[in-house]
Amino acid sequence: MSREPAPPYANRAARRQNARRPASRTIARFGLMVSLPGATVLAATAGPTAVAAAGSRHSHNGPPAPRPTRKESPLVAMKRIIEAEQAATTTTSTTTPPPPSPTTIPAPPVAAVAAAPAPAPPPAPRAKPPAPVVHPAPVVHPAAPPPHPVPAPTPTAGILPPANPAASIAPTPQFESTCLAAGPLSAPCVASTLEATDVARGREGLGSMTLPGNYSGLTPAEQLFVVADTERVDRGLPPAVGLVAELDTDAQAAAQADTDPAPTIVPPGIGILRWASNWSENAGALGSNYNWMYDDGPGSGNLGCVGNSSGCWGHRDNILGFSAPQLAASGGTLVMGAGEASPAAASPWLSDAELFAVITHSPAYYIYTWGQAVAAGAR
Repeated sequence: MSREPAPPYANRAARRQNARRPASRTIARFGLMVSLPGATVLAATAGPTAVAAAGSRHSHNGPPAPRPTRKESPLVAMKRIIEAEQAATTTTSTTTPPPPSPTTIPAPPVAAVAAAPAPAPPPAPRAKPPAPVVHPAPVVHPAAPPPHPVPAPTPTAGILPPANPAASIAPTPQFESTCLAAGPLSAPCVASTLEATDVARGREGLGSMTLPGNYSGLTPAEQLFVVADTERVDRGLPPAVGLVAELDTDAQAAAQADTDPAPTIVPPGIGILRWASNWSENAGALGSNYNWMYDDGPGSGNLGCVGNSSGCWGHRDNILGFSAPQLAASGGTLVMGAGEASPAAASPWLSDAELFAVITHSPAYYIYTWGQAVAAGAR
């Protein structure tokens, strides 16, 4: 555990000399090329030309020989006239009249052509309007979820810094043996650890710890956050608003290294006014919280607690620090980071780390908020 700017505690829980007691710590464009088969249209037009042949007449060559004049009878003369008229009618009907000659339009006088006004030039093609500029659609980033409303804490009971419990409280029941047998994070382990926590809370006049209904489905970091905030709120302290990604990263790295975290990554535009951190080896968030809150004094696994030195109860003081008057005086916001890992050095336990920070501005995005925990049933 480390604190800043408060005096640096070692506050890291140690393994006891006995039997391994836990220590406090892609678009595919389909180009369809349609190749229309070249269809050569062969069109042949032919038509017979009908030629009408006209009959020819023959005449005698030379003048006719004189004949004696003969007087014809009236009947013969009438017959000849009728036959002549019929022959003329037949000739007229079978003779095709000549086509009309084309009409030629006389050219205008040269003077008139010269005097005619010059034809107006063709209108200039209208300029095409410029194509509208198509801007790419803006990239829509998912909006950060708004922080849920945080209910005002209701003071009940409990011991607050600078006061601390008179002595460490051995867990009842001994959840550590249950967790070793059933496995960390198993249902028997969680139930046994929660029962021991409620017994220790009763020593301070507090009721049972109320966790959100989806506690088992939360990430280890979210579980550490929920448990720490529950301890604060039940004692009338303001909760940490939420988990911040950068602080989570620092806490996770520390958990993997089996050591206390420190804020090395600061969110853009954010200043850190004060910070404190804890680390523990135990069977998950509830087990580590028990180490920090109820078994952190003389005789515990707290490496910083030698005799009755100032390092005793340092982890508890970090969880319950940053009161409402202190936050108001600094003008800051209390946030957290947390992480859990299973390095070989911590086996058979898990390594948990949490990081508290008072920052100058709220970050743009929280990983998880106390308001979400309350909405799921925490209080």
